[in-house]
Parts: sequence; C-alpha cells; structure tokens
Amino acid sequence: MSTKVNDDRMSASKRKRVEREKKLSSEKRKQFFTRTILICVSTVIVVLACFFIVRGLYKSITKVRPSGDYSAGLSENGFIDGIKAGDYVTGLDYKNIKLAKADVEYSDEDVQKDIDSQLDAHKELKEDSTLTVKDGDTVSIDYVGTVDGEEFEGGNSDGAGYDLEIGSGSFVDDFEQQLIGSHPGDSVTVNVTFPEDYSSEELQGKDAEFAVEVHGIYELPEFTDEFVAEYLSENAKTVDEYKKYLKDTHYDENLETALREKITELAAVDKYPAYLKHYKSLQKYLDEQTYEQMNEMYRSYYGSGFSSFEEYTGMTEEEYEEDLDKRAKEQLKDKLAYQYILEGEGVSLSEQDYRDYLKETYDNDDNYDTNVEEYGLPYLLSERLGDRAVEILKGFVTVE
Repeated sequence: MSTKVNDDRMSASKRKRVEREKKLSSEKRKQFFTRTILICVSTVIVVLACFFIVRGLYKSITKVRPSGDYSAGLSENGFIDGIKAGDYVTGLDYKNIKLAKADVEYSDEDVQKDIDSQLDAHKELKEDSTLTVKDGDTVSIDYVGTVDGEEFEGGNSDGAGYDLEIGSGSFVDDFEQQLIGSHPGDSVTVNVTFPEDYSSEELQGKDAEFAVEVHGIYELPEFTDEFVAEYLSENAKTVDEYKKYLKDTHYDENLETALREKITELAAVDKYPAYLKHYKSLQKYLDEQTYEQMNEMYRSYYGSGFSSFEEYTGMTEEEYEEDLDKRAKEQLKDKLAYQYILEGEGVSLSEQDYRDYLKETYDNDDNYDTNVEEYGLPYLLSERLGDRAVEILKGFVTVE
C-alpha cells in the first residue's frame, strides 16, 4: 500500500519534470525559429537594398548626361577626331548615284502654282458696287450669326473682316452659294442648317441666320512682264525669265534634297565611334535647351508651362533615352557618310568656308567671332559637311 502511494508520487513528479522539459524545449524551438525568420527577413532586406542600390548606380551610369561642349571630339576641320569614316561607312558608292528626273525637275504645274501664289499675294480689293460676286471669287465680308435670335460662339467676325473664297466649302451648308449674285456694299441674309455631326454639340442640326456685309471682291492682277518687273525684279525681268528662274532654282533645291535622301538611304553603319557618347550628350543638352525655351514661351503667353521634361517630351525617362539613342545614331550616320565623301575626295573645310557660308546666307560675316566663341569652329564646320558633300555629288550624279 505504501509502496503504491510512493510510486504514484514518483510518477507525478516525473510527469512534472517531463512537462517542464517539453515546455523548455518548445520555448527553445520558438526562439530558434524566430531567430531564423529574422535572419531570413534581414537577408531579403539586404538583398533588395543591394538590388536597388546597384540598379540606381546602373541607371546613373547608363543615363546620358547633357553636355553643351559643342566642339568636343571634333577636329579643326569639323571631322570626327581620330577616325577614318571609311572604317564605319559601307554601301555608299557615291560616284555612281542615279536619280529619276521626275524627282528633281520643277514641273510646269509647280511653276503655275508659284505664279498663282504671287498673284494672290498682290490681289486688290475692289469695292465697286457694279461688280457681282460669282463662284470662285474671293470676297471680303463681315457676319453675325444667330440661332433662335441669340448670337453663338464663333458665329461673329467681330468687324475684323473675313476673306472667303466662294465655292471653297469653308462655311457650312450653302452659305457661300447664297452670296453669289450680291455686290460690294450689299447686306445679305444667309440661312443655313448646321450638320448633325457638327463639331459644336450646341449647334448640331440647328438652323442659323447670318447677317452678312459684303465689303468687296478681290481682283487678281495679270501675270505680265510689267508685273514681274514691278514685283519680282530681284530674280527676273520678264515672264519667261521668271519661269526659267523657278525651274532652275527649284531643280537645284530638289537635287540637293534628293541627294541627301540618297546618302541616307545608301549609307550603312554597323558600328559607331566613341564620339557617339558625346554626341548623345550634346543632343540631350539641345533637347533640354529647347524645353527651357518652350517652357518660357508658354509661361509668357499662357501663364503656365510644362511641369516636367517628361511631360514636354511625352515620354518616360527610359523611353526618352531610347529615342535619344535612335536619333543620335541616325544623325551621326549621316555625318559619317558626309565625312566619308569628303575624305574620299581629299576635301577639308576651314575658317574661310564658314565665313563664305555666313556671307552667302546673311550677306556678311559679322557674327563669325560670336558664333565661334559660343560653338567653336569645329562644330560650325561639322554642320556644313553635308552642304559640301552634296556639292561634290552634283558632279557625279546621273539624272535620267
């Protein structure tokens, strides 16, 4: 009996000891797992921090930094320094370029359009009340439009006068046709119906009445030798001379444009010189300069500008950098092609070439020193490489 009681007591004591050991073991496991979790979390935080630091450093390194050093990386003659363009340009057989005559000639139709433009620039407003408005005439009018007796936005010329070509379809419905037969000095009531899909919802499908004052009818002068002598004497004295001037001048302009396009089309560049890095920096600098100028203009005229460079470009930073890379490579490809042509012909530009350019463009070279101080002569000459390359190609090209 006493032995059984003693055994029971020992069993109870043992159970308590076991329970304490279990509890202690459980607490140790909890502490172990807690430490493990904390270590894991800390490791993840460190890894993420390293990732973002490295990512930030990478973006900082790869991001193009603007540079306003225009002439950096260029030789005194405007060439990219330290390279031969022939090591980069392929496919440009510039001595055997062929162009279609239709791509460079100034047609008779083009000549007539130019003449019509000159005549229109010298038209005279005739206010003779015996004249009659007919289809095709250009008339000077003022008008006040109303819908249900109320004036509406955009329906009033405010007495400023408006030149309207009859039959142009500029005004709604048959507004213009209702002026046919009227005379300078007439007051005409014009009734129209706005179309159902009109841009202003308030006017869609509405009937409107316009009170129109006809001030006069424009009359075009005749294109005669006298007209040429009076208004175009700088370029010609007679009609035939002026037409020849147009054909010759535009032929040369079209030829230069076609040759530049052909150079871009034919030249291939698979690798770029180290100068590309600086060229991208320069292009970014120019982009930011334009952004600042546009922002200032918008603030002056509209009271507010762009909130950021990204808003101005309409691109994210990454998208802009990609676009910048593409633009820089396209432009540098052309510059390499121009340099390739000049190198091939042993031609080099100098200070005198830039002075001659200023005199031809502005009739003097007064800004030479100012421009050289701001941009450097190498950059100014690099901008003229294309002109000289095209002049060289004029001696090789076949137009057929």
